[in-house]
Amino acid sequence: MVTLLMLAGCSTYSVVSDYDNTIPFGSYKSYRWSTEGGAKISDDLLAKNPLIYKHIRKAVDRELAAKGFVLKENGPVDFTMSIHAGIRERVMAAPPTVGFAYHSGYYRGRHGRAYSAFYYDPYGPYPRLTYYEEGTLIIDVIDTKIDDLAWRGVGRGIVRDYNSTADMHREIDEIVNKILVQFPPLTR
Repeated sequence: MVTLLMLAGCSTYSVVSDYDNTIPFGSYKSYRWSTEGGAKISDDLLAKNPLIYKHIRKAVDRELAAKGFVLKENGPVDFTMSIHAGIRERVMAAPPTVGFAYHSGYYRGRHGRAYSAFYYDPYGPYPRLTYYEEGTLIIDVIDTKIDDLAWRGVGRGIVRDYNSTADMHREIDEIVNKILVQFPPLTR
């Protein structure tokens, strides 16, 4: 399988959202997809992977339908949807280890004597660097009355490869669900 399996490939991910608190989200009933979405932007990951774009879009439609929103192709709507995705390389540094480390406890030698255990770290006291790719999925809600961003949900996680398309689709559905749980926001 192609290593596209990006963003959705977030095995552990974090989700955050933000919104414009002046928007009356309670009045939202219908939406459509933006014609200027992420799949049209040349450096957006979804532009390079149209099948993943389609699956994310279907997952968003399912989640919004479950919340009672109606997808309209024509006529006026309350908001438009747009999705974007990207991957960037990240580095995680583990703290350096000590050249010698004490192993707690004792062990019995050949003749029954107790010895404390020490071991040497051949890598020395250097930080250990781990390189990985982090995928980001952004779901935007644009209010059509003011033609401005009303809500944004962002999911980030470590990218991984998949053994099957079904596994990838399951994770796409899961992250889209986790992002859209926060939409519409509870306003006071």
